[in-house]
Amino acid sequence: MKAHDEPIEIENLTRLNEYGPDDLFICCASFEDRCLQGALKTGTSFRVRFSIIFVIEEPFYQQQVEGNMFKLQSELGRRTSEGVFVIRCQRDDPIEGISQLKNIWNRCHPKDTDDSYITIDISGFTKIYLLELLYFLVAEHNLGIPRIIHTTQNYSPTKLTRGVEQISTVHNFFGTVSFDKQTVLVLFLGFEPERSLTVWKHFNPARTIALITNPPRSQNPEYLEYARNNNTSLLSQSNVELRDVPPDDPHSARDVLEDIYHEIRDSFNMVIGPFGTKSQTVGIFLFCLEHPKAQVVYSFPVNYTKSYLKRKPGKTLLLPMSPVIRN
Repeated sequence: MKAHDEPIEIENLTRLNEYGPDDLFICCASFEDRCLQGALKTGTSFRVRFSIIFVIEEPFYQQQVEGNMFKLQSELGRRTSEGVFVIRCQRDDPIEGISQLKNIWNRCHPKDTDDSYITIDISGFTKIYLLELLYFLVAEHNLGIPRIIHTTQNYSPTKLTRGVEQISTVHNFFGTVSFDKQTVLVLFLGFEPERSLTVWKHFNPARTIALITNPPRSQNPEYLEYARNNNTSLLSQSNVELRDVPPDDPHSARDVLEDIYHEIRDSFNMVIGPFGTKSQTVGIFLFCLEHPKAQVVYSFPVNYTKSYLKRKPGKTLLLPMSPVIRN
């Protein structure tokens, strides 16, 4: 796959392996219609040996989740030669979901670990599941960075979640925390102010760097204004610094974290909160792959608002996962 340095909109998803079917297509059935778009964009020539559908339980929207799961099974069944696996798991327990993947891995793993052909549609995954899935594939099984696609959404900015249920360190991203050092908290901000503000209060960091998506998707200033206004309580604190980060370029997100790391690595612990876009969360993974001392923390919402059901699928993007080397 040719390296590219910008997200590319795709209408037709082709296979990676020119000599036969790809190894794996991995996606997640959620209550959002965008979780279907990657599978729907697989062309007539797309073939894969195995498909894996994660189904993350969401009691308030179970009807939508089940409906999308059946649609994914039907669509991928026509493109899959050896088997479609469904993994049902709890929203707040990604380790249990990954353990189910481990149980079937001997049946569906790539034939050649040095040359694997894997596509992940991240559109339906929660950020914490996304981090754990990438860790399993890349860090534990050394399969290299997979092809990643992501369907954005068209909607008016609005509150996405309500309340905070718990705060926890993400499994496999505990980092190395020194009690002799103070903490710099790096928060990717979006439309969930309660979750990021609760993490900030919990850590009471010596310094906070807030990363906000700018330029916004589709160059729509309304998104940027809403994100800033939405996080006013946090951004008004005296020790909070605001910086920009692009929405859909994982390597740029990684580079922003890299710059911060080089500023503080000898003096502070680095703690990261992923409350921005899912593409930025992939960038967090890339950074932690190189800097395992950084810690990633997550706050679970009490529930998701019904605004999710009003959001329409936007563009399906092929994310730039191979850094482009320029002469």
